[in-house]
Amino acid sequence: MPVIYRPARTEDLQRAGELVVHSLNELCERHGFAPIATVRPPTFSQFSLRDDPNGLWVAEEADQIRGFAFSWVAGELWFLAQLFVSPGQQARGIGRQLLKRAFEHAIKAKTAVKALITPAFNSVSQGLYIQHGLFPRFPIYSISAEREELIKRLSGETLHCEPLENNPYHLDYLAKIDACALGIPRAKHHRFLINGRRYGEFRPARWPSLPPTVRASIRLRKMIGR
Repeated sequence: MPVIYRPARTEDLQRAGELVVHSLNELCERHGFAPIATVRPPTFSQFSLRDDPNGLWVAEEADQIRGFAFSWVAGELWFLAQLFVSPGQQARGIGRQLLKRAFEHAIKAKTAVKALITPAFNSVSQGLYIQHGLFPRFPIYSISAEREELIKRLSGETLHCEPLENNPYHLDYLAKIDACALGIPRAKHHRFLINGRRYGEFRPARWPSLPPTVRASIRLRKMIGR
């Protein structure tokens, strides 16, 4: 039975998320790393599907999802958030076909910059992205430490933290931070996260609530093309 490539539907997203987690953890374990992903409700992909359905695609065969591509657009940036193929179905050209359709999303949106983030040890995918004009630009280091050790080293002025609200005052400051740090607007994402927290879908991040332990390693590489 041939593989069918079609736009994703809401009912696909939970299974697609499970495929992403399974594929990412299998990749990590194959390269000697512990699993890093867990299955979560597909809240963000559902939001993105409502916002811009052109960015989500599935590869389906015999009623089974074999691959998933998920991209979103903000301003002039097209970002490939996820491109995964089930481990048992790789080397069949599924990822290449999904990437082709994901690029069509970028073309329709008339974006000037394309970007994604992938593990540095994911050499096969890096080769695929390079063939399509997405080149490694800089590494992203995943570094953290014991919460107690960080608290011991704190000095100087202590910042006051408060929950973000969906109001013009907070959104304006976030827009300025985005413009300086990223160069793109992300107001729709901020509203989604703020409203999700209000309805119990997300937990607000508060200082000093840090994860108890996290490994430090060179894990990710950002790839950018124009």
